[in-house]
Amino acid sequence: MTEGRLCQVLLLDNRTLELLVQPKLLSRELLDLVSSHFNLKEKEYFGFTFTDDTGQCKWLQLDRRVLDHDFSKKSGPIPLNFLVRFYIENISLLKDHVTVELFFLNAKAAIYNGDIEVESELVFKLAAHTLQEAKGDFSSDESCRADLKKLPTLPTRVLKEHPSLAYCEERVVEQYKMLRGVSRGQAIVQYLSLVEALPTYGVHYYEVKVINNIRVQINTLITLSKTTEPDWVSSLC
Repeated sequence: MTEGRLCQVLLLDNRTLELLVQPKLLSRELLDLVSSHFNLKEKEYFGFTFTDDTGQCKWLQLDRRVLDHDFSKKSGPIPLNFLVRFYIENISLLKDHVTVELFFLNAKAAIYNGDIEVESELVFKLAAHTLQEAKGDFSSDESCRADLKKLPTLPTRVLKEHPSLAYCEERVVEQYKMLRGVSRGQAIVQYLSLVEALPTYGVHYYEVKVINNIRVQINTLITLSKTTEPDWVSSLC
């Protein structure tokens, strides 16, 4: 009997799941397994990425066996990332608060990693919403600055555009103070509403080779549509 291969799945909350993937396991079945850890019902929006030996980021195809993909030949567990793959016109159309929280975590990571183009002023506003979601109402400058250093909110690009970290923190504090009284659920919804308005939100970039080995990037935006509008904000609080 052929042995399986160890996979390490990095989740959106930064936990890592280590799974022994058997040769016949379909990617769709792996998605079912990982989704069960979140009690995630709306699995259709999510998928797994991996990086091959050329440095290309690729998605697992759900109708293929997991181990049939062209993973890196390096020894050790296969690293996979659990991410949002398909987007929706408006997060209010999602049915379950678990899905919304995962979209929020995905957006936060994309902002921090520079995958979404965001002006500095909006980054400060988004950082304030992250603080409101994680810590509640503003209490003091000192605790706010300490929390900002722990939370992934300020991308390196933004820090380089301004005189100092202290300047950026002060701009966030100004925004944070204005959110007093906003619930955790409201902070998440407002954050996602701001991000949804950005032109590069939900865009996946792919590097391709054209004539003379010149590398260019193409992008795709894939959305799924829903017709019902549920009320789940209270479940986020």
